[in-house]
Amino acid sequence: MYPGQDDQTRRMGQPDSRAYSQMGGDPGYDEPYSNEAAYPERRESRGPALDVGKFLGSVAATALVAAIAGWLIAWVVDAVFGRFGHQWANGGNTPTMYAVYGAVAAILAGLLWYLLLVGTANPQQFFSWTVGLLIIAAVALPLLVTVPFLDGLAAAIVHLFIGLPILALTGAFSATLRR
Repeated sequence: MYPGQDDQTRRMGQPDSRAYSQMGGDPGYDEPYSNEAAYPERRESRGPALDVGKFLGSVAATALVAAIAGWLIAWVVDAVFGRFGHQWANGGNTPTMYAVYGAVAAILAGLLWYLLLVGTANPQQFFSWTVGLLIIAAVALPLLVTVPFLDGLAAAIVHLFIGLPILALTGAFSATLRR
């Protein structure tokens, strides 16, 4: 005799089965399963589905690449100007300062991407447009205000070489961050 099986079930000639234990009113077999509280509801987490470790690592890697790009292109431009005996009028910025600017710009781009992820339906689209327009502004500004024009062109090239890796890398890692 199984727990929950009553005498009436045994007398009726029915097989010993827990399925028949319900006939006598004894909840028996189904009791633990009838309580829906035994299975906790799966809650959906609030906010974006984001792997924070990968996100921060990707932002740091993008900052490193932007810093290297800024340093390298500023060093090359400075060397080219020095080769021709001309001092580059870059506002007193050294290649190291351009590396810092690149890293800061990449970190700010990561912050912008996160804010767009939280607040918009299509963060990648808004991010591409925003950063693309900021790159255009960063390239155009030295062309418009720097005298002589050749120095402004060199600064615009440095800004472009800092902005493009940020746009490309942040756009690439953003698609891989969803949990």
